[in-house]
Amino acid sequence: MNARAPAVRKGPIDPGLQPERTRLAWSRTSLAFAANGGLALHAGHRLDHWAWILPGAAVLGISLVVYGLGAARYRRVDTAIRAGRPVTGTTATVTVTAAAVLTVAVAATLLI
Repeated sequence: MNARAPAVRKGPIDPGLQPERTRLAWSRTSLAFAANGGLALHAGHRLDHWAWILPGAAVLGISLVVYGLGAARYRRVDTAIRAGRPVTGTTATVTVTAAAVLTVAVAATLLI
């Protein structure tokens, strides 16, 4: 029994799917930040208390930054795949994402 190994394809099977999934994930993350920021602003308005309004505004701002990072990441991934280069992350993306999550966590902790 002499089984031949299947041929290995070079490059991605469909170069359009990975950038699209990445873009959708960043969009969902941005939407989640915006929803939480909007809820905090709404709570601050209903309770008439500024302590909810400041974190809500900060989280809404973060949602815009996350959306922008997602758009930049989409272009970077799409370009890399089309050029046949490996897709790598950037320190800026990881740093801003970690800072955004930390900001939301601190704001939630302070408001509880």
